[in-house]
Amino acid sequence: MAETRISRLLRVLAIWGLVLWSVAPFAFMLRVGLAAPSDIHGGSPDWLAPAYVFNFVDLFGDTEFLAALARSAVVAAVSTVICLVAAVPAAYVCARREFKGRADFEFWVLSTRMLPGVVVVIPYFVLFREVGGIDTVWALIILHIVVNLAITFFLLRSFFADLPGAVFEAADLDGCSEIRKLVAVALPMVRNGVAAAGVLAFILSWNEFVFALTLASGQAKTVSVAMLGFIEFQSIAVGPLMAAGTLAVAPIAAVLFLAQRQLVTGMSFGAVKG
Repeated sequence: MAETRISRLLRVLAIWGLVLWSVAPFAFMLRVGLAAPSDIHGGSPDWLAPAYVFNFVDLFGDTEFLAALARSAVVAAVSTVICLVAAVPAAYVCARREFKGRADFEFWVLSTRMLPGVVVVIPYFVLFREVGGIDTVWALIILHIVVNLAITFFLLRSFFADLPGAVFEAADLDGCSEIRKLVAVALPMVRNGVAAAGVLAFILSWNEFVFALTLASGQAKTVSVAMLGFIEFQSIAVGPLMAAGTLAVAPIAAVLFLAQRQLVTGMSFGAVKG
């Protein structure tokens, strides 16, 4: 009994330690964002100084920064929806059906993620310059789809592959078509996995920086690029920068909080089979 209590105590302490380790950077960022310039020394705030809310007040009055936030939301949402619409049927077919060229198709999808963004950003810049896509929202949406589609596809493919074959055999006996099996049988069973893939794609799109900086650093810039405006040649507006970082993290935190149950269930889907 004593060992059980000790192990439970150690487990609770370990969990709280991980929570504090994860929350500490955000707490530090928020505190710096609520500090006056005179209370920030070497990037660290005076923790006992009174809160200085004008960094956030100025941000809410900055229409350019708010517009960048809105563009990030639009780009992330639209690219995520298109990724899911394209990846769900493709992942289902590759996971549940045998057909000629399946391995080649999966390798082609995987090849889109073999190179880091900094390697292919110049060819993409030349391509979109030729078609008039520089500094446009639609160019960012297309690129985010290209970047996130492979991750979404393979994540969903693993979910569909873990479904029991007996369910689809029963659907075949009932005369279900492949589309009906996908919509009525497979999707309800992996809806949490689809939600997890969607949240992951949304976060990756929201945080993307290299393509956004290269292709849309003007009128179509996103929040990750807009934050560079607080970094000048010889100085950094630390307080406003941390306030902007807090506002940039807030939507992601809200999405993770609202979808935490689907994320836990989806990411653990198929981990335990009985």
